[in-house]
Amino acid sequence: MRRLSILLTLALWSAGCASTQETTVLPPDEQFDRAQQEFADGDIREAISHFQTFAFNYPQDPRVPEARWMTAQGYYAVEDWATAAQEYFNYQRDYPRDERAAEALFQAGRAYQQMSLRPELDQRETERAVNAYDRVIVEYPRSEFVEEARTRKAQLRDKLAEKVFLNAEFYFDNENFSASEIYLTDLIAMYTDTSWIPAGYALLARTKCQQGLGDRASEVYARLRENYPDSQAAREVVGELPERCRTTQAASDGDAPEPTSGR
Repeated sequence: MRRLSILLTLALWSAGCASTQETTVLPPDEQFDRAQQEFADGDIREAISHFQTFAFNYPQDPRVPEARWMTAQGYYAVEDWATAAQEYFNYQRDYPRDERAAEALFQAGRAYQQMSLRPELDQRETERAVNAYDRVIVEYPRSEFVEEARTRKAQLRDKLAEKVFLNAEFYFDNENFSASEIYLTDLIAMYTDTSWIPAGYALLARTKCQQGLGDRASEVYARLRENYPDSQAAREVVGELPERCRTTQAASDGDAPEPTSGR
């Protein structure tokens, strides 16, 4: 019994020592320098932990913004994209006039872009990336990141347009022409700045034709030929549309009266 009591006492003493050791708060300089050194040495997750601890223990220290920035950078470095994006957004929210605020939004966009899936899959992360880049352009128009944000936004909008087109194509192939028309109408209205508009017009012409709306199909076809005469879609759709869906009734009817002058 005495031996058991001694062992229990030693165990409790050891646990107390360990607990004291774990809760030791380092001085701010030591805590910050330790985190910096770990980051430089590639111990990114340890560095993240110590930057966060520093910001928590010393919220009034002028180095807190740097610690929070390095935390976001650390999550990006270890490819924890979702957490990195949130940390960048939090940084910009709390320091909107900081010299790195625009970069924070831009980096959040890049993090979401890393999570962007293939066009046929869910595009929520793509949309979030577009929104982040758009905020850079709108909120920090003089930032050095604006031009690249525009470029990346355009690339991702093209991807979103492709997603809409693939949905329309799916419904067209399954003969649900009404659903296909809805997607194509949205595509043409919302993504006029993308490369998928000619293909959208071509498929819409085919959709109208399949619905028995020859005149409407020919109107869409005429718009495609007028606006995108050299596009691959304009060339290919000729072989996919019957004559009745490529020429309006008035133009194909030789007996159709000419419009009266002045009317």
